[in-house]
Amino acid sequence: MASQQTLTVNQNLTIRLLRVLRYNKARIERSLSLLSEEHRPLFHVLPFLLHVNHPDLPGYIENENTPFGLNNYSYRDQIKNALCEVFPTLHGRFDDIRQLWPRKRAIDALVLMGSIGTIAQSTDSDFDYWVCISGNSLSSEAQVLLQTKLTAIEQWAEAEYGIEIHFFLSDINRVKACDFGVAEGESAGSAQAVLLKAEFYTTNIVVAGKAPFWWLVPETFSEQQYYSLMDQLNEGGSPDPNWFMDLGHLEKLDPNELFGAAIWQLGKAMDSPFKSVLKMAKLEVFLENLEHEQPLCNLLKKRVHNGDDAPGSVAVIDPYALMFDQLIQHYESKEQYEVVTLLRECLYIKCAPRLSYPVREGQATFKRRILAGYAKQWGWIKSEIRHLDNLDEWSFQELVQLSRRIHRFLIQCYRRMSGKLAKEHQLVSKEDMTVIGRRLDTFYSKKEHKVAFLRSGFDNRVYCPKVTLKLAKKRNNKKVWSAYSGDLLGQHGEVLDETKMIQFSCPVRLFMWGVSNRIVNNDTQIFLDYDTDPITEFDAQNLIKHTLDLFPPVKINALPREDLLAPQHIKKCMVILNFTTSRAKVTVEEVLVAYSTTWGETYIVEGFEALDALWYELQETAPRPPCYVFVPESKHKKYIFDRFVEKTELAFTLLD
Repeated sequence: MASQQTLTVNQNLTIRLLRVLRYNKARIERSLSLLSEEHRPLFHVLPFLLHVNHPDLPGYIENENTPFGLNNYSYRDQIKNALCEVFPTLHGRFDDIRQLWPRKRAIDALVLMGSIGTIAQSTDSDFDYWVCISGNSLSSEAQVLLQTKLTAIEQWAEAEYGIEIHFFLSDINRVKACDFGVAEGESAGSAQAVLLKAEFYTTNIVVAGKAPFWWLVPETFSEQQYYSLMDQLNEGGSPDPNWFMDLGHLEKLDPNELFGAAIWQLGKAMDSPFKSVLKMAKLEVFLENLEHEQPLCNLLKKRVHNGDDAPGSVAVIDPYALMFDQLIQHYESKEQYEVVTLLRECLYIKCAPRLSYPVREGQATFKRRILAGYAKQWGWIKSEIRHLDNLDEWSFQELVQLSRRIHRFLIQCYRRMSGKLAKEHQLVSKEDMTVIGRRLDTFYSKKEHKVAFLRSGFDNRVYCPKVTLKLAKKRNNKKVWSAYSGDLLGQHGEVLDETKMIQFSCPVRLFMWGVSNRIVNNDTQIFLDYDTDPITEFDAQNLIKHTLDLFPPVKINALPREDLLAPQHIKKCMVILNFTTSRAKVTVEEVLVAYSTTWGETYIVEGFEALDALWYELQETAPRPPCYVFVPESKHKKYIFDRFVEKTELAFTLLD
């Protein structure tokens, strides 16, 4: 009887394994279908470079202790063809592959996670690989050597193909314990450890090596049942335990992670707003359905086990589409139709299927079919779709309007969740909370004299190749400087209303805001309308050039962790003298002090008294921050600088 039960269990396991393998194969085929012809061979070449260590190939490390070799990896014709395509001069090298083959294999698995192989995959998608190892089997020195090899392959792929690869060296035992390190770079650290594992299980593709045993376990199983099932596998049987790695069970998510995860997503929104809108919504939906909903990864696994990934059912098994359907259903049930509209737009922009562009017969990808189905279901007409497809042609105002809707939703969502969560029980570490909190404060907070960040996340899309400055005088003789996108010399009325970007009482603030938010750079043409004397276009371009050199745009998520954990201090200082005063003046009439801090903020303050307030940080701290003076071109430039230095008694350098 017991043997019959064991046989039945193994048969069920084998059926589930076959369906998981079929699903994994379909995900690989989908990812390849969305890759360009140039990048497609890399999918097969990258695992090969981890499997071997040869001086003729990228990633070679000249040290006999370097670990390499992938478990359960075999050489196939498609790999050989890809190698010959990528390395045509080494064609003969791959004829006798035994010369390259490792004697010992150090890597348990190479697993992709993220948007690859889903409707969210695009030409800009990063390849995020988990390189799974057994930390107990590799010394610290060996792990350093392996990381060096991985970094070399990443750099080769970036240099040769312009493709961003991230190899995350993952100790199986640490992943099992949900230990993902500190919140730095691409890592969420303690902010969302279990949620990160859930995302891995939802989106993973096993490229080579062992599969997570989690894939074989029914979604309703407890942790005890998970390990009981694992214990029933016998070496040499089917399935063989050597085909799998134990990254841990995932029965439910931990609400105590949600606070850290929410502020992490707010942070990520500074770089990837469309993705973060969907992920923040996912967190809120999870919180709302905590008592009666399974994690998304378990719902996905259930569909795979049921065979829902059969041809013709690609939408129901796509991880991204599955997540999206869950979100829309939730917000529609709450009658939050503005949120529903925003989520639809963000999904479409993130996936970028370009449905308004024709596609040749027989070349429609699974991604296009799914997104076209959505557009039809939502009742979108072609002009709406064309507008979203042509995002690069949107006006500055349209981009800013969408950005504001995105960040308003993120903050409102965060506040709603915050009100329902007991922060004292959250799992995010104190240090990670400090790092993430300070990044958010830098980006979102409004402070006196601070150069504000445009809540965009569009990067180069808000760049303006032409900018017009106009000066208006109000009734109390107050001056207002306004910036407009485009060449609008002599224009008035509605045209200006449609192209206005921002206004300040001082043009220096306007230029520094433009540089800080990637709106202007050295290539931008500046047009000065009438009555802007004594400022010249040369003055404007010169100020922009020095601002870019000293205060380049900041990527908040790239701010060094050690800087954010340390007290804030001044990084650089530039004083701008007499920018709007007559060039005939020989005295210091106007003083603006601009300075940046180690927390990524830039401030502009007026007057000599501002320097008095900053004298300690500018003079007495070590190392002393570099200080510069910008004076517009005139025959009195050096004289004005000398008078300024005499008065301040601080060490400054005059900018050309």
